[in-house]
Amino acid sequence: MAGTRTTEYAVRALVALALGGDSGQVKQAAALAQMSGTPAKFLEQVLRSLRKGGFVKSRRGAGGGYELARSAETIRMSEVVAWMEGDTEPSSGRRGDVLGEEWFRIKAQSELAAQAVLASENLAKLLEKVKVRGAAKGKLGEYQI
Repeated sequence: MAGTRTTEYAVRALVALALGGDSGQVKQAAALAQMSGTPAKFLEQVLRSLRKGGFVKSRRGAGGGYELARSAETIRMSEVVAWMEGDTEPSSGRRGDVLGEEWFRIKAQSELAAQAVLASENLAKLLEKVKVRGAAKGKLGEYQI
């Protein structure tokens, strides 16, 4: 679980959508790109992937765009990471010696710990933390992570 740039952009897009709350407010990809500081062309690909994963839904036509497919409370960060990065096994490259076996065990434990943290967080909790920190810094409109 390396935490790719693609996953970061996906989280940024989800936070931008969650800022609208459960109002059903649709946001265009260009606006999401600007809000999240994500390159527009790349964000389109990320949004398509998030749609396939069931995190967002899209509307076509004038006034179309993207919205959350379900409430922010039900979107677990572990789900987003697993979808964007693939459900990966602990890193391979294990050597057959004692050091290699122990190093592999340590890496596997660290990945399990990271997964537990991500499973305990949802989009609503992340959004609230971002809002609180933004307010403390006097940057309510900024949420970049």
